[in-house]
Amino acid sequence: MYYRTTASRSIEKILGSRGGRIIVNPVEPLNLPQEVTRYLEFHFTPIVVPSESEQRIFLTFPVEIGVFLQDKRGFTVIDIFSFAPQKYSLYGTPDDGVITRHVDSDVFDSVPYLVDPLATGVMELTIFNASRTQVEVTRAVFENASLNVYYGDFVAMKGRMEVYSKAIAETTTLLTPFREGMRAAVPLFASRQIALAEGLKYLMEHGVGG
Repeated sequence: MYYRTTASRSIEKILGSRGGRIIVNPVEPLNLPQEVTRYLEFHFTPIVVPSESEQRIFLTFPVEIGVFLQDKRGFTVIDIFSFAPQKYSLYGTPDDGVITRHVDSDVFDSVPYLVDPLATGVMELTIFNASRTQVEVTRAVFENASLNVYYGDFVAMKGRMEVYSKAIAETTTLLTPFREGMRAAVPLFASRQIALAEGLKYLMEHGVGG
């Protein structure tokens, strides 16, 4: 039996599997109130990155928590919940843009430790400006299949963004723990038996500023 109670609702499920175990860990923050989008968009104070140089910053994002039943057949998602509010926006134009899970974040030059680990995660983002001019970056968009979440004392991801111009960039996250001792979270896509790998990238074609 699984149940969860909040001020507004209660969830109760009978688990038919025998011999399985319950696993609770953070998941990609793209599932609530339902699966509206595959894209996570960070919006932050503009960062001016000189030509052919790198800038490392730290951002925060809302944490979602997944409850899985693990048995000999794999993982089954039982529940997903969050202590953080959800906000959505449009990246690009109404004709060819995408709906995104929108995250407004402050920019930090080191890990922000004064966060609630149950509600807020930390993204270490390395921005590399591959162009021949300086570029102002104020947004980064990631696709769900490229998100690799780790957890320990807090939830974290390590992202990389390669900027080709003011209009074009590529993003991904790394299959690397944020720090030694952190564990890889069970990704929702693994629970659906879709393999993930480092190197999956999202091409931002609607600009890195604005």
